[in-house]
Formats: sequence, C-alpha cells, structure tokens
Amino acid sequence: MAKKYKFDLTVDSTALLQANPTEFYSRLFGMESATSNYRVIPGIKNKTKIANVLFNEITQAAGCDFAATDSTVSAITVDVCALMLNTSVCQYELEQSWLANEMAKGSNSNFEVASFMSYFWEQMANKAHEEFAKLAWQGDTDGAPSTYLNLCDGWLKRLCGLSPVRATQTTITSSNVISEMGECLTLLPNEVKGSMANVQFKVSPDVAVAYRIATASNNTINSVTQSLGLTYLDIPIVVEYGLPTSTMILGDKNNFLFVTDLEGDIDSLEIVDFSKTTLDRRIGARADYKAGFYITNSEQIVFYGDCTAS
Repeated sequence: MAKKYKFDLTVDSTALLQANPTEFYSRLFGMESATSNYRVIPGIKNKTKIANVLFNEITQAAGCDFAATDSTVSAITVDVCALMLNTSVCQYELEQSWLANEMAKGSNSNFEVASFMSYFWEQMANKAHEEFAKLAWQGDTDGAPSTYLNLCDGWLKRLCGLSPVRATQTTITSSNVISEMGECLTLLPNEVKGSMANVQFKVSPDVAVAYRIATASNNTINSVTQSLGLTYLDIPIVVEYGLPTSTMILGDKNNFLFVTDLEGDIDSLEIVDFSKTTLDRRIGARADYKAGFYITNSEQIVFYGDCTAS
C-alpha cells in the first residue's frame, strides 16, 4: 500500500527578513579574495600555536659522516578578538520614507518590509567590511583613536613590532610610484626572490591609483582607456583599503595570517522586532564574529610606510 506523507508548508512571516548568512559573512570578510591574499586559519576559538621553522645552510660536500646544521623550530601564539556588529532602524523613519506604501496598514501592525531588508543586509555587510578592512591593518588596542580600531591589533602593529626590511618612504605620486616599487623589489631578501609564486605587493588605494596613471601614461598608447591590470613585473598588486596613504608591503602572502572562527558564525546572524519584546518600535540587527591578524617571517617582508602603532 502506498504511503501518504503530509508536510507543513506554513512559512514564518519573518523568513524573508533574514539575511543569507553565508553571503553576509563572505561579504564581511571579503572571502572571495581573502584566501588568495592571506593565509586563512579557520576554526580558532581561543589561543593556539602556529608552528614555524627556519633553516641554516643545509648543503654540504658529500661525506660518510652525518654533520647536520641546526634548524630553528619556533611557534607564535595566535588568538581571536571577539567582535559584534549592532544596528537598528526606527519604525517612524521607515514610515516617512519611500517604503511607506509597502508597509502594512495600521500603527500596530508589523512594520518590516522584506524588500527593504534585503537591501538593509547588503548595505550592513558593506559597512562592516569597510570597518573590518581598516581594523585588519590599523587596529591598535593600545591607543587607536576610533572606537572600533582599538578592539584588536592589526597587521601594521604586528609588523612594526617585528623586524621587516624597511624601505625609505616618501609621498607616492604617479611620477615616482614605479621607481619606489622597484626599490622595494630590490630590497626583497634573496630567499624570497628565489620563489616568487606567492609574493604580492599590498598597497594603499592611492598607490594603486598612482600606478594606474603611471602605467597608462608610459604605455605605447598614451592614456589607454582599458585597464592594464594591477601587476608589477608579474607580481600581483593587491589594493588594501585599510592601509594608510603611501604605504606598500611586499612579501609572501602566507606570512600574513588571518585567524577566524567562522564555523559557528553563520548561526549568530539575528534580526529582531523589538516591538514584540521590549516594546521599542525598532528593528535590531546583530552579527557576531571572531578575527585575529598575525605576521610570520617578518624579516622576509619589505615594509614601505610609517608605523602607526607602537
């Protein structure tokens, strides 16, 4: 006998108000490019150690006796900063906006608008990514002026506390950007030059603009309208929107650790109608995440810029 199955097809009225958590966190972290530009270490909820090893000269004349040189094994302790995103929208601001015609009639009815919430989540993720990109580089728990920049130490502070190869910095313009990038490449240690597969220029937006202008004006067809691509001698140029002006960093992308949890973050994306709880006529949105930023092998990194942190 054939079996009959019954399904409850009732959909909660708030279902359309929820963001796609995978898309939201992907936009927040810039995951479409993160794995290409950093060494991403997921699943970190608390302090853990990342191993590192440095070799002395290992090539010797052949002989019967074993005469090894010492290799230095070390580890750095990494941790994550627990962070959250919070914002809210007032009902009366929505009623006075272009959304009024889409809202349910009556002062005590639901005032969420599904079409608006899709836009709301997108813009919230964009704003969160803007702040995240700046925190990743300029974060300083010891004295950053901004309320969110003092929540976690970023890559610049880590780098300034270590021993990178320092290049002489000047104000970058389209007239000097190519020569300054050449100086950075010249300073790159030989052990890195021998394997350039993962080497990148990480530059501030103004440096990228100067480079585009310089390459366009020096091309055989002056001021070409088609992009020539952001590479310098086949080395990728990555625009880092969190870097201060006239800043360049040259090194292996795997020396920049982006530590995060991610595994449970998609479960923490919440939106609440406070009119049903605290009686506030607001929609509240919250997202939680964890992130940490660390450097390995700083002596293999060329740093062209100012230390903005102690």
